[in-house]
Amino acid sequence: MATELGLVKVTVLLAALAAASYCDGRKRETPNWLNYGLVAAGLAFNTLQSVILLDWKPIVFSVTGLVALFAAAYVMFYSGQWGGGDSKLLIAIGAFLGAPFTISQFPFVDVNSQLVSFLANLMLVGVVYAFAYGIVMAVRNHKKFAAEASLRLRKYALARRALLLASAFALATAFFVQDLMVRMLIAAAAVLLVATFYLAIFAKSVEKACMLKHVSPLALTEGDWIAEEVRVGGKYVCGPKDLGIEKQQIAKLISYYKKGKVKRILIKEGVPFVPTFLIAYLVTLVYGNVF
Repeated sequence: MATELGLVKVTVLLAALAAASYCDGRKRETPNWLNYGLVAAGLAFNTLQSVILLDWKPIVFSVTGLVALFAAAYVMFYSGQWGGGDSKLLIAIGAFLGAPFTISQFPFVDVNSQLVSFLANLMLVGVVYAFAYGIVMAVRNHKKFAAEASLRLRKYALARRALLLASAFALATAFFVQDLMVRMLIAAAAVLLVATFYLAIFAKSVEKACMLKHVSPLALTEGDWIAEEVRVGGKYVCGPKDLGIEKQQIAKLISYYKKGKVKRILIKEGVPFVPTFLIAYLVTLVYGNVF
């Protein structure tokens, strides 16, 4: 019975993540009913498992997973890294997978658990996915991207030359180091220093050239990221600090739009990140923790 329940849990979570990925790809948002439904389903499945096994662990671990990933999602949302849909879905995954813990041994959590494996895989998948998505966007908007990247390289030309000189000096120094491990670390740090600079230029250029666009207030949806502050008659309406526009703000903008006081709103289209949850979970099921 417990085995069959486990298979149903995996199937439900996979189906929900597939549906959420589709919604995020099409509309750049995940419906609240799907996120909250997945939280409820995760708690229900683990409660049923506790009843079947006569064991308190499944439901307690489920609640622990929910709370732990709520804290992580809170940080990601209020630091502006994720939207509300991504954050809610992560919380739901925490409730589904649960966070097995122990109070007798550091680090007080089972590092071999499915949740820890999923989070580790999510970091790797997220980096690869974001980079690949950025490349696709840069290719699609190659003229705008090239102009923006060229502008930023000229703007930070002095910093670029300084980094290249520092990197070249470090690589030259590495040849005179006897310890092979130290030599490799110096070389890796030198390459990483330059790579980080160019990756930052790439990311900012993609964001500026490919992810910012002007839309009518009529086209706004709740949670859209406003890239430029909007004021009407000196009064603040919305802006980047809101971490996603609310329905009341959209209503105000539509009202101003109809009165001719507002025409276009600059918004930032984020990366549809939910598919990484699905990919990371599939990787977890097939390979476990890739690290």
